[in-house]
Amino acid sequence: MPTESTVYQRLQHQIAHLRQQILALRVSEEQFQDWFDAQLFKTTHSAPEHYCDELATNVRQLERSQSADQQQWLALRVEQQMLALSRAVAFFQSRQRRKP
Repeated sequence: MPTESTVYQRLQHQIAHLRQQILALRVSEEQFQDWFDAQLFKTTHSAPEHYCDELATNVRQLERSQSADQQQWLALRVEQQMLALSRAVAFFQSRQRRKP
């Protein structure tokens, strides 16, 4: 069974990978933000890769949290944000592959 630190290291690795994929897409913030519910991410991001910064911040808060309720909320938030980012990346990657 993985230790907690291993789980957080995996999450950070996955976030770094998502960041690389987002940067490779060269998608504008306007195109990218339309993918997300207004409640899922803060609206202060000026570049698509900044969503990864917010996600990484939430993972660090989850790692430091002492409250079970806060841990549960943050874990759900991290899961939803990672899923949303992964879906957006997959969409833009498939769209770029289809371009002639």
